[in-house]
Amino acid sequence: MHKSILTTSLLLAISGSVAAEVIRPTGFQQGQIRWQEQGNRTDDFESGSLNPSKWENAPASLNVGAWTFAQPNAYVSNGRLIIETTQETHTRSFQDSCWDGVAGGSSKTVQRELYYKSGAVRSSVEGVYGFYEAKIKGVDIFPGLSPAFWLYSDGHPFPDRNEPGQYVDYSEIDIVELQQADWRSPTDFDDQFDMDHNLHARVEENGQIVWKRPKPNPEAQLLHYEAPFDPGLDFHTYAVENRPDKITWYVDGVEIGSKPNKWWHRPMHLIFSQGLRRHLIKYNSACQRADPNPDNVISQGFPEKARMQVEYVKTWKALPSVWIANPGQYQSTNYPAGGDLRVTVSYHGGSDDYVDSGNYNGVTLNLIEKNANGLVRVVKSVNDPSTTNDDKKYAGDAVMTIDLSGVTPTADLPNGHYYALAPVFKSSNGSTIYAQSAVANINITGSNNGGGNVAVTGVSLSPSSLSLAVNATKQLSATVSPYNASNPSVYYYSDDSAIASVNDSGLVTGKQAGSTQITVTTNDGTFTDTSLVTVTSDSNSGGDPGSCDGSWVAVSSVELSAPKTTLSPGETVSLTANVLPVCASNKNVTFSSSNTSAAIVNSSGVVTARNVGTTIITVKTKNLGKTDTVTITVK
Repeated sequence: MHKSILTTSLLLAISGSVAAEVIRPTGFQQGQIRWQEQGNRTDDFESGSLNPSKWENAPASLNVGAWTFAQPNAYVSNGRLIIETTQETHTRSFQDSCWDGVAGGSSKTVQRELYYKSGAVRSSVEGVYGFYEAKIKGVDIFPGLSPAFWLYSDGHPFPDRNEPGQYVDYSEIDIVELQQADWRSPTDFDDQFDMDHNLHARVEENGQIVWKRPKPNPEAQLLHYEAPFDPGLDFHTYAVENRPDKITWYVDGVEIGSKPNKWWHRPMHLIFSQGLRRHLIKYNSACQRADPNPDNVISQGFPEKARMQVEYVKTWKALPSVWIANPGQYQSTNYPAGGDLRVTVSYHGGSDDYVDSGNYNGVTLNLIEKNANGLVRVVKSVNDPSTTNDDKKYAGDAVMTIDLSGVTPTADLPNGHYYALAPVFKSSNGSTIYAQSAVANINITGSNNGGGNVAVTGVSLSPSSLSLAVNATKQLSATVSPYNASNPSVYYYSDDSAIASVNDSGLVTGKQAGSTQITVTTNDGTFTDTSLVTVTSDSNSGGDPGSCDGSWVAVSSVELSAPKTTLSPGETVSLTANVLPVCASNKNVTFSSSNTSAAIVNSSGVVTARNVGTTIITVKTKNLGKTDTVTITVK
């Protein structure tokens, strides 16, 4: 079974390379998730024309009322899909359900004068779960146009939309909408760096079909990202993975956010399109739609600066996979016989499958003895049955500890024998899933005097000082040494909980103005470290206790903090941005990195370390542009 998996993986890699010179999704590592290319939604556009077996040009279902999608506006040139917008005044029929100025009435065919044409190309076939990636360059014109890469269902009304557990009549996943110049507050709109990765759905509630839009449901459906680049200047990759449990977005191979998957289970077409935005259209509030704007018809720059370009699109299914990330850390560490070997096992149940209880009762980790002929014996085995739970069975990480008591040291094994770590699980498709390669040469050293306990040697608390307003919260982070300590648990306490309290996880809450010290203590060895906490009153921090009555309150400052500022490549850390005063009307912020080669930061303030180096992370308020910085070192 293991051999056939390896062979299949190799063939997939070769076929992917031939198709579009992309073997796996950008940012994903070899030897981890196994990807299977879906050729019917994959294209490198090198054939010279749109493949009619894969693509539908200007599908009739995209009948918008503010411009026209026309076939000549989407074509292949020089190995790229081009979608362009042209200024062409024309008249066409439109089914208008607001012809009398009242939304929601019966439709009537009207002749509408329109001023622009644009392009849209969608896949002929539909799909649900999987990974979708495209390499796209935006347009030179800003604002006014929005290049888009998205998924949507076509086939409503669905006959089962009123059945319990379904209720969905339309599913749409916006993989990316570029350069929209959307409004975020009464006084602020997006610049060309802002992009949207949102969810839309139409569901049945109490016998009525209702729209679920991102802005009224931001936690569940809205993902806004400010990129560290102008998408109109060069090509970048934009991707989404749709899983039964969650939807995750990526830009240039880096995760920028995810949402639980509640309604996005309908078969969906993949589509590229370019829509018109402010100022080329106008919003008709009475009809709740965008209409053409006869007062601002611009022809300059069309179409030569209004061409969205797509270098490739790739669609993959994830096959059931299991692996050990960063295998070098286990191969370079000596583990005493009688001690513990703690390992993080990563797994993906597959786009269409999941971890089953099967023979292994979830993800299992084996310490095996091998020689040149293969497996000699399974020495120790441990499993995590929680990986079969509904909230974990699709993908995740399992931290498992192997008890090395009774294990023969590596040096005492027969000549040519060695230890390896081999994770495995049973898939819901009935297959046994092995890692593509075991982590070999695990070194078990001589006895540690019959112990097994790895003692704590210290703890550090970061940041060493912080400032926050009354009722605001900030996170402290404790790092216990060594990393493999047997008992890494800690507890926190505040010298004066009337000024600032701290919970069991290190979350500090400001109570009243003043200063106090937060102390972390290890349960093993009672090692301690401290952080000085300063709490400022609303008035001292620019707030006005009486300004929460709905009137506009401007931002006075922003404070950026990090639980740790030294990271290893691949490690992440969440920053906290505290916008003051507490009653500020627009607390939205953006993050940027001065050196994206060292580390990047997403719209939620999550920093991902990439390569050795140093970068300055800057937070900037959308209102008045107040800033603060923190320096991140990757080593």
